[in-house]
Amino acid sequence: MAVEINVKKLHELYEIEKERQLAMKELSEQLGYDISFSDKEIMQNALQSYNKYISNTVEQEVLALMKSLFS
Repeated sequence: MAVEINVKKLHELYEIEKERQLAMKELSEQLGYDISFSDKEIMQNALQSYNKYISNTVEQEVLALMKSLFS
């Protein structure tokens, strides 16, 4: 069992956060109040999503290993 660093997935999550930022900027313009994210927050959100992705991947691999050991 090995967890690989998936740079492609991290980049994908970062792009999603950038798209989210654009939507927040548009909403901010409509509301007249800035609710957009800073560049630092965009990266933090992407890394947090990546952390969840890695955690889920590890959990699935551990469950598969446990099932194979006790089958």
